[in-house]
Amino acid sequence: MDKEKRSKIIWGITGSGYLIKESIDLMKELQKKYSIDFTVILSTQGVVVAKWYRQWLYLKETIQKVQVEKTPNNPFLAGPLQTGEYKMLIVCPLSANSAAKIAYGIADTLITNCVAQTIKGGVPVYLNPSDQEDKPIETYRPSGEKLILKIREVELENIERLKKMDGITLFSDLNEIKRIILAQIESD
Repeated sequence: MDKEKRSKIIWGITGSGYLIKESIDLMKELQKKYSIDFTVILSTQGVVVAKWYRQWLYLKETIQKVQVEKTPNNPFLAGPLQTGEYKMLIVCPLSANSAAKIAYGIADTLITNCVAQTIKGGVPVYLNPSDQEDKPIETYRPSGEKLILKIREVELENIERLKKMDGITLFSDLNEIKRIILAQIESD
């Protein structure tokens, strides 16, 4: 695939540490093997969490285009997403807070605004909420120590709302999104 035919994908990171390193690992792998240009956008809390989990430098070394939220429309990516300049919008990890905002149509951050505008333009949106199931999540603290998180009923209700929204597909593991990305590349 030549430079003009590279698949352009935006990958959003919000304020959750769930699968953050694994997400960067996947982007790194896909960039090396396939013609993909990732632009990573982070909410302000996504930056805080990336730094807390010691993934900020790894992200900056791995991805050429890393942009941080200044306002819901700055950097201006909602328009290019809406008009199909990018093949898809992926948000992983998606925090419970951002999931709730999306579920209720609130678009007051860069990532929630990009989701809303992308859906309006008919471009696919793929979300990996950190709190998808009613069983506790086993994750890790920045120190590497295991952490068990209990999921609240309100978070599960928001997941159900997201599942019913047109234009949004939820995924639960990175192999799923990898298959979706590769299928998109094949169709280009």
